[in-house]
Amino acid sequence: MTAAPLLLVWLTLASTPPSPAPADSSPRGIYSLDDDAFVAQAQRDLVALERNTQGLRRLQEELKQAKDLYAQKQSVPYTPDQKQRLLTTWATFFDYFLSTEVIRQRYWDFVKVPALLQPKKHAWGFLLTHGALTTELAHGLTYAQLTNGRKQLEVLLDEPAPEFGLPPRAFARFKDKVIHVATTTQLYTGDTYKEQLRPLLVKAGAVDAPRVPWVLQEMKLNSEVARGLLRKRGATLFAKAAADVTQDTAQRAFFPVQRSVAEWMGDTRVHRTGKPLIRREQVDALLQRMEPGDVMVARQNWYLSNIGLPGFWPHAELYVGTAPELARYFDTDASVKAWLATLPGAPASFAGHLERAFPEKWSAYLQKDPHGDALRIIESISEGVSFTGPEHGMRVDYLGVMRPRLSRLDKARAILRAFGYQGRPYDFDFDFFSDQTLVCTELVWKSYAPSQEMRGLNVPLVDVVGRRTLPANELVRLFDSEHGREDRQFDFVAFLDGREGEGLAKEADEAAFRYSYRRAKWDIAQE
Repeated sequence: MTAAPLLLVWLTLASTPPSPAPADSSPRGIYSLDDDAFVAQAQRDLVALERNTQGLRRLQEELKQAKDLYAQKQSVPYTPDQKQRLLTTWATFFDYFLSTEVIRQRYWDFVKVPALLQPKKHAWGFLLTHGALTTELAHGLTYAQLTNGRKQLEVLLDEPAPEFGLPPRAFARFKDKVIHVATTTQLYTGDTYKEQLRPLLVKAGAVDAPRVPWVLQEMKLNSEVARGLLRKRGATLFAKAAADVTQDTAQRAFFPVQRSVAEWMGDTRVHRTGKPLIRREQVDALLQRMEPGDVMVARQNWYLSNIGLPGFWPHAELYVGTAPELARYFDTDASVKAWLATLPGAPASFAGHLERAFPEKWSAYLQKDPHGDALRIIESISEGVSFTGPEHGMRVDYLGVMRPRLSRLDKARAILRAFGYQGRPYDFDFDFFSDQTLVCTELVWKSYAPSQEMRGLNVPLVDVVGRRTLPANELVRLFDSEHGREDRQFDFVAFLDGREGEGLAKEADEAAFRYSYRRAKWDIAQE
């Protein structure tokens, strides 16, 4: 079969878009970018795809270790601990899987891009689309085979669990889509087209680009896994799904997102690059209410970072403030002054102690960010534990601020610890037992960890896929659970609540913030 008929097969299998296409039927979203911007975005998404693949591979190891749990007799009820393990594993799998589907949908329209006229967009679009598809099928079919036909397990996984980021019927729809004749045919069609596309990949300069050899090899390995599972278990897996072929008109979207959302799922972040829902004037107003030591939780819709931890809130940050703010807040406090007097050299100010303890880091902290703002936040991002400014740390889509009910001395010690962690790599394994790499919540947790000299914050870790860790969502859950108690650990400062449909964020009250952790992670159309 030649390349052109293969594309016709692919287009035939694609569903009708959720809303009518423009009159000229030209590709929208990412394909409207110029070549250089398009390739730059494709390379960033290829990095995200690699991380998702690595995450799914780690989950396969967890599934092997828990094989007996999945094989348990369905007449034996699961214990609460078993349910916790099953749900956290499924939620993490769902997270990686859906973020991979966002990538697939973002580049789906490569089939409408003329290969000869726009070779770069066509070639890169295929790499991302088929790379994501083969990843989904290899891991999706493996997971579906493990859970297939186990009624108690399927009921558990299909129930809504917003605290894990799981909407209702997510598991049923996942199975209906991954075990689908049309999707499987796309696998075989794409594998054949990949071989015919090699000259175009060379022409587009993509073959030797970073991670492209990896994704080509990954396509091959994942296709072999998926094909093997289909040959071995295809009849059993497809028994229930066969009837869906004539009924389903939503192959394009794997998950139960709203139709209006599915249309621009993956495009929106391209259109809103540099345009978060929270406006700068809102940030400036909030900065007037911030204090050093405040804990922030943040969320940006459509970003494919922080995948693998459940819940609506994916990110946490520590507010430090500017050097003048540090002086105003700490240098007049009697307990801080007494502590400084016991330190070598008896520094006259907290800032002086930071400068003496971490001269290079202090120098970096005094720099301006690319927007000309003073650095005032410490957060762990993909580049590592970093000093950032308000444009990076606070101009997001949703932002919550909590104030630890601790002495200024405890907050000074927490900031001192955070400075010590600055510069360390990001922890993509979410391993809280190692200090050499840190995930975002780990930075906050370890900075405020109680010790003999510091009351700190008592924030319990939770089990996620067999590991003790801390999703940012748990910080808000803790805030909610302790609300109204005299021994509560946080006070409410602010909640800037994004409104995707209106393209803005509004200041919301404490009650709305307390509820926010219950929102489904992938439900972008919030209340």
